[in-house]
Amino acid sequence: MKRLVKVFIFACLFVASLPVFAADKPPTITLKKPPQVLAQWYKPANKRQVWLHTMFRLRREILAMKDYSQQKKQVELEKWSQKFIKDYQSIAKMVPQWQKYLYSDKLPELKEQVQQQNYSAIKPTLKKLSKSCMHCHDDYQTVATLMFRAPTFNDRVIAEGFSGEKISYEDLMENMSDSVNRINIAIKDGYYTNAQALIEPLEQQLEHLSTSCGDCHQEDEVPVHRIMGASQELLPELARSLGSTDKNKQQSSGAKLGEFAVKVCAKCHSIHRLSSDLKFLFD
Repeated sequence: MKRLVKVFIFACLFVASLPVFAADKPPTITLKKPPQVLAQWYKPANKRQVWLHTMFRLRREILAMKDYSQQKKQVELEKWSQKFIKDYQSIAKMVPQWQKYLYSDKLPELKEQVQQQNYSAIKPTLKKLSKSCMHCHDDYQTVATLMFRAPTFNDRVIAEGFSGEKISYEDLMENMSDSVNRINIAIKDGYYTNAQALIEPLEQQLEHLSTSCGDCHQEDEVPVHRIMGASQELLPELARSLGSTDKNKQQSSGAKLGEFAVKVCAKCHSIHRLSSDLKFLFD
C-alpha cells in the first residue's frame, strides 16, 4: 500500500511539472517584418515599383530558361540566363539583409550549364534557385505587400465633405454608415418619406468620396464607376420603391438598400478596408 501511495504521489508530481496549456488560450500567428530598406524600391519612395518589377522579371526569366532549355534553343537561352543572373544578383544590392536567402553559388553553375549546352541539368538548377525565392516569400511576401503596396486612409482628407467643409476619411465613412443605417431604420419603422429624404445626402457623400479615388487610380475610371455607377442606378430605384404603393414596400425597399450596400460599400471594403486595417498593425 505504501508503495502504491508513493507511486501515486510521484505520478501527481510528474503531471504537475508538465507545461500547462490553457484550453482557452488562442493560437498565435507570428509574422516577420521585412527590412525598412525595402521601402525605397516601392512607390511613393521610388518613382517606379522597382522591387515589384524585378520579381516579375525573375519569374519570367526562369520560365523562359525552362522552356528554351527543353527546346534546346541556345541563343534565346543565353539571352534569358544573362538577364536572370543580373536580376538575381540585384536582390542583395537592394536589400543586403536578404543575402542569406540567396543561392548565389548556383549562378556560376547555371552559367556553365548554359554555355556547355547541358540542357538536362538546367531545369534542376533552376528549381534549386527557385527555392531561395520561396524561402523569402514564405517569410515576407504577405507582410511586404501590406506594408508597401496597400493604401492607407488614416491621414486622408476629403476636400469637400458632405457639409461643404474638409472632413477626414474616417469621419466621412462614419457619416455614410450613419446615413445608410438611418435609411434602414426608417424603412423598418415605416417612415418611407423620411427614408426618401435621406437618399440625397447619401448621394452627395458618395460623390465627395469618389473625388478621392483619382489620387491613387490616376487615369483609371473603374473605381469611380464602381462607386458612382452602381449608386446612380440603385439609389433612384430605392427612392422609387419607397414612393410606390406596393404593399410589400418594406421588403422591396430593404432588399434594394441591401443590394446597394453589397455592390457599392462591400465591393470597395473587400479591396481596401481589410488590407488597410492590417497595414495599420505594421505601421
